Amino acid sequence: MLEDSLKRHFGLEQFRVGQEEAIRSVLDGKDVVVVMPTGSGKSLCFQLPAMELPGVTLVISPLIALMKDQVDSLNRFGIPVTFVNSTLHPREMEDRFEKVRQGKYKLLYLAPERLKDPRFLRLLDQVEVSMLAVDEAHCVSQWGHDFRPDYLHLHKITRKFPQARVMALTATATGKVRDDIVEHLALGKGNRTDPEIYVHGFIRHNLHISVTRCSTHEDKLRRVLSVLEDWRFGIIYCSTRKQAERVVKKLGEQGEDVTLYHGGLSDQERERIQNQFMNGQANVVVATNAFGMGVDRADVRFVIHWDIPGSMEAYYQEMGRAGRDEAPAWCELLYNFADIRTQEFFLEGGNPSKATILELLELYRRKCMKRPLALPADEWKELLHTTNNPMAVRTATWILERAGCIQREEEPGSRTMAVMAMEKINQRALAEQLLKMEAKAERDRAKLDAILDYSNRPECRHKQILRYFGDPSDLGDSCKACDRCAQGAAPAPETFPEEQWVAVQKILSAVGRLDGQFGRARIAELLKGSQTKGIFEAGLQHHRCYGLLQDWTLASIVSAIDELTADGCLKQEGREFPMLAMTDRGKLAVQRKVQPRVELAAAGAILDETDPDPDLLKALKSWRMRQCRIAHMKPYHILSNKSLEALAVKKPCSEQALAAIPGIGPAKLQKYGPELLRMMKLAT
Repeated sequence: MLEDSLKRHFGLEQFRVGQEEAIRSVLDGKDVVVVMPTGSGKSLCFQLPAMELPGVTLVISPLIALMKDQVDSLNRFGIPVTFVNSTLHPREMEDRFEKVRQGKYKLLYLAPERLKDPRFLRLLDQVEVSMLAVDEAHCVSQWGHDFRPDYLHLHKITRKFPQARVMALTATATGKVRDDIVEHLALGKGNRTDPEIYVHGFIRHNLHISVTRCSTHEDKLRRVLSVLEDWRFGIIYCSTRKQAERVVKKLGEQGEDVTLYHGGLSDQERERIQNQFMNGQANVVVATNAFGMGVDRADVRFVIHWDIPGSMEAYYQEMGRAGRDEAPAWCELLYNFADIRTQEFFLEGGNPSKATILELLELYRRKCMKRPLALPADEWKELLHTTNNPMAVRTATWILERAGCIQREEEPGSRTMAVMAMEKINQRALAEQLLKMEAKAERDRAKLDAILDYSNRPECRHKQILRYFGDPSDLGDSCKACDRCAQGAAPAPETFPEEQWVAVQKILSAVGRLDGQFGRARIAELLKGSQTKGIFEAGLQHHRCYGLLQDWTLASIVSAIDELTADGCLKQEGREFPMLAMTDRGKLAVQRKVQPRVELAAAGAILDETDPDPDLLKALKSWRMRQCRIAHMKPYHILSNKSLEALAVKKPCSEQALAAIPGIGPAKLQKYGPELLRMMKLAT
């Protein structure tokens, strides 16, 4: 029985959801596609049948670190397994090849490029290959989030060994990606029957998922501090290194002990930080998406996204690192429409326009036809008119290299590229690369649109995830584990206050009257009544909407525009210079036929608060630091910045008034009340 084999080889008593069906199918001789999230036990789906089948199972894995981790883990169970990759000494590699010939291994891990090596293919002719397991199979698809050209050669192996079963596994594959996997691996072709496809495990009942609108970085910081207080162990993902560094600094100023991780650190430093996190020496890591491979700590209690990620695949994979022990965990995306600019920058960097590629080609032909020229991408960028993005220059250079238009060499340890332009251009190869880039840009844009839709759609978060990945699991009427469904979640107000309606109508009317001619910055200036050069050059100082929100701050108007864009009342058209336009939903909102799902006042739109007393605020922060030293506590455990600011504004002089301050409950009132009231009395 399979359960006996599971216990004998891996010491486990029962299968997880989805594992047994996939294992039985491959043992029955069928090809299988398995889509299960990270941490749900995909690897067992090929590791167990490998022990039951004759011969050897080839495991294709794109990352050396992942290979080594899995082999080390299997060795601890006594499983006969090894890997071959570029890190091995030739003598060690030959020794492992000989043991493969002798049938001493049941699993052999290797990178996809190894299958292009004629010497290795000759070795495979001498052994019985019972199964080909393709891990991270989304790499075969250009619709996948991590396309690898070397994966396109795998179909040759499935044809070379028609008797071998094929199991393709991935943690993140939409319907289009699954179709690509089947097509490129030649499953269902020749003598192969159509594969069995299993999609399981995308519902994580223990994860509470929320998306929180934050109009400022201070709002985000308050949310992070609140989550830290409640959950303690986790990961905060940022979209850039600079942002991660800023967040670490901000949290450090609040007395938080957090660790920074990004791809710019040395290999030794990254390994040290990851080991500290895994063994519990570091409990909170602020990181870019470089922090992922090998992060399998079971008690991660929260994952926060400080910035919106570029795709649902990346978001789910990162979010899924929380709660792998199946205990409750918290996943929160801090959403600010302005953060999309960062993803737009990455989008342009990874998908330069046709105009940029062709302009760069002409530049290289002028500068580098006779001899190579070495310059950093930042300097090449300054010579172009069609882009100001150094990432786009690097990507365009790579495309031109693939098209055979140039030769390129990276200088080790620097960002400098030495480029030599070819005298003759293969127009067909260049046209092919340009078409591929246009298609990729469309795919990447669709991925960003999907995560934006998820962030703004008023629907159960878990249901949206299941639908995106094609998981048929039924959640019923409510998941009870997201901000849309959880009991006690604040519903949208049934009716707007009149001032909200008026503000919404003013903003939407201004956009509608300008009919897609201006971007949000100019429209915000118009509504504010700003006297800027741009306003006067466009003649907008005479527009009927000029100064309609003159009592608001410019930042508050921009925030309100972002809220209405996120809600679907407004849309941005054009990529390089996006212009605002009103949608059909916006037209209905102007007529008050639909109510936007926005809270403009909560976003800081109306400027009606008194500024905190700076001297009192300074005194309160000094008092808080003294309390921290006495009690050996973090600052926000005493009182948050928001509470101190409210005290410095309201200056309450009674216990009742003090209790009305956010963050001062009965326990803190009893503990700190007398001293706070004395400080209030001195300040009045």
